[in-house]
Amino acid sequence: MLTTIDRLGMVKIKHLQRIHELKYRNMAQTINRHLKPYINETFFEREKVIYLNKDGRSFIGSDKDPQKPTLIAHTLLRNEVYLHFNCPADWQNEYTIETQLKPYSGLDAIINSNMKLSNTAKVRADAMFTRNGYVHLIEVDNARDMAENKKKINSYADILPMVRKEYQQTPILYFFTTTEHRKRKLEEWLKGRSIRHEVKTFLEIK
Repeated sequence: MLTTIDRLGMVKIKHLQRIHELKYRNMAQTINRHLKPYINETFFEREKVIYLNKDGRSFIGSDKDPQKPTLIAHTLLRNEVYLHFNCPADWQNEYTIETQLKPYSGLDAIINSNMKLSNTAKVRADAMFTRNGYVHLIEVDNARDMAENKKKINSYADILPMVRKEYQQTPILYFFTTTEHRKRKLEEWLKGRSIRHEVKTFLEIK
């Protein structure tokens, strides 16, 4: 269970209950009897939320940074996506895709002589997992400014076509968002791009 909490960052008791297929009461008792020394607790919308403390991370050998309570809403919504996909075994939070760009020409180097040049491009997905030979990239949109969403879609549009050779296929991008209005805007920006994608609201996966 500590490994599950570490993988997801923060969890509600009902998340652990569903993942480990226990009754809510049994899960709550397990947490109180066995996990207390290794976790911190807080509340979000009247539900208890738990995450590993320093002793918990040390006990399982985790090298992850301490969780930031300011990201609690985003983290818990990401957990709902994890459950929606039936708890992928290779799920990774904060997954960075990085690819090499074509080498700079001599003219580029001269023009940009006062700038630090980089021949890589990257974008960070909120999560990633693989299934049936395909890479699935997850974006959780709950409070992000829509201009930032558009900018991130542009980054995906630039990078994903370049990583096809590396992955031997085109990754699938999923956006999960909070309202139908935001869903329509995301679909509009993704339309016509060389991106395999799907957009859903959180209500659609509950």
